[in-house]
Amino acid sequence: MEHIVTASQMKACDSYTINEIGVPSCVLMERAALACAMEVIKEADRTVGEKKILCVVGSGNNGGDGAACARILFLRGYKADLYVAGSEDHFTADMQEQMRICRNLGIREISGEDIGGYDIYVDCIFGIGLSRNVQGHYADVISAINRENAFVISADIPSGIHADTGAVMGCAVKADVTVTMQLKKSGLLLNPGAKYAGRVMAAEIGICDRYGMGDGPEIHALEPQDAELLLPVRRSDGNKGSFGKILIIAGSHGMCGASYLSALAALRAGAGMVKIIAPEANREILQTLLPEAILGLYSNAESAVRATEEGLSWADAVCLGPGLGKTDLSREIVLHVLASCRLPLVIDADGLNIIAESASFPEILSEKICLTPHLGEMARLTGLSVTSLKDDPIRHALHFAEDTGAVILMKDARTVIACPDGRAFINCSGNSGMATAGSGDVLSGILTALVGRGCAPDIAAPLAAYLHGEAGDRAMERLGPDYMNASDIIKGLSFE
Repeated sequence: MEHIVTASQMKACDSYTINEIGVPSCVLMERAALACAMEVIKEADRTVGEKKILCVVGSGNNGGDGAACARILFLRGYKADLYVAGSEDHFTADMQEQMRICRNLGIREISGEDIGGYDIYVDCIFGIGLSRNVQGHYADVISAINRENAFVISADIPSGIHADTGAVMGCAVKADVTVTMQLKKSGLLLNPGAKYAGRVMAAEIGICDRYGMGDGPEIHALEPQDAELLLPVRRSDGNKGSFGKILIIAGSHGMCGASYLSALAALRAGAGMVKIIAPEANREILQTLLPEAILGLYSNAESAVRATEEGLSWADAVCLGPGLGKTDLSREIVLHVLASCRLPLVIDADGLNIIAESASFPEILSEKICLTPHLGEMARLTGLSVTSLKDDPIRHALHFAEDTGAVILMKDARTVIACPDGRAFINCSGNSGMATAGSGDVLSGILTALVGRGCAPDIAAPLAAYLHGEAGDRAMERLGPDYMNASDIIKGLSFE
């Protein structure tokens, strides 16, 4: 798993490395500058012809990285100029030293009116410590960079992006590549920061990131190799009952698409058996679409409770809510399951909307429960606005997980998974083509299958989000984002 940090955690690591371990700050700056310079060289050498390069620097140590980068490029024979956007009165000691060296070498410094016309810009105006909106002269400089049809490389983080939340602080540089130092910051993975960052690469520059991290959430992102390691082992001597008996309580009268998609996704994710609790009216279409599934059918409240009870006594894990509707009968089913289920439980869609109506619902949840809300559903559950949730998704998701004791999988373009113990995950797989009807039903089926196969909910949730996104990426490769549907995501699970 990739370790992701907040700005304060990264600063604590930096301070520990310098003050406790004894690595001089100038050494770290040289390595940061070299990492940026190598990306510039890679771009400059990609096509024939001399490239004009401008390093735009602020007053702090991020500016020092940029000044050192300009010097490295200059000494290697590249046409690299400097534009000092910050005030010399506020130069840090390391920035002063780097500028002294650049001036001794005669590296050209340009004025503000000459900022245009370069092929490559190196953005080193602000680092990860930015805490207020960009205004005035700095905003003008950022706008000037963004107007150019040029390749932009940002050092550590695009100037103007909040390092923790990914928020745009008034305005921000739109980078093609961000060279972030040592560890990725959460704001580079969360939107809109992820859009502004472009391709993100973490450069190992010698910061000690094992100790001295300080306080704050423990954040991770799954990498491709993690999926294979975290998937439950499929025993060679197993049978269909060994790999999870999954109960899907979903769908409503004449509406069986959600139950079909969740059930099929669960089977594709390795579940041994799937049983769907659904209205009698959906019998024919479910039997036709998914003959592999067992059906538990009902026609009224009494038969619904009976079918549910039978299903709960049979299952290893339960998915509750997709396409269930908000009728009196669906409410009765949801409340009955919450009162009687002792199995791992995934609550999605209408199940979430129903429990959101109960002021006491946080008290009946537990660590065996996974909630999978999109932002609108999360707003109903928490009473917060969608805007507030998007402004700081990790903090809000973690707070809700702590309050309820449940694992929260908050769906968005960059899904955030929060665990009651303070760990969070940011999912980076997936694409815009997955914003299609039924995509969430597929995710709930995958998640329930993983839990039913023995994955702990706090591992199953980030793994399900990752696999769901990877399947969507395979579908996009075949079809393109405009032509995908939820069934295509399920096909992507099988590597077709």
